Amino acid sequence: MENIETIKTMYDAFEKKDYDAIRQLFDVNIEWNQMKGFPGGGQHTGVDAVFKKVFDGFGKDWINWKATILRYFDTGEGVFVIGFYEGTYVTTGKSMKSDFVCEYKVKDGKIAEFNQYTDTFLIGQAMGLTKE
Repeated sequence: MENIETIKTMYDAFEKKDYDAIRQLFDVNIEWNQMKGFPGGGQHTGVDAVFKKVFDGFGKDWINWKATILRYFDTGEGVFVIGFYEGTYVTTGKSMKSDFVCEYKVKDGKIAEFNQYTDTFLIGQAMGLTKE
């Protein structure tokens, strides 16, 4: 349950835009694996890289970006979450809702790794990157 509480705390802080609290939850050498085709997609190592390449874009490029978690599953060494993303892309004004599963690995109470699985096509549509 401690792992789930760590991840819930991170999502609560993200919703409040309390990035200092999130930084405290991340291992300094966090491995963040964002889906290619998703904003900030690719592998990012370290807290500063995650904020620069991933988190900064959510506030700048999206209106009302949020992640809603429906279920948490503790794996012993981390947590899987199932939920959906929602938001409106600033440039196009198009909204989207995309289901996701994310894996978090937790070591010594810190989030050490993130792996994302989501439908990047729906997000690309909202961003105007695909033909409809």
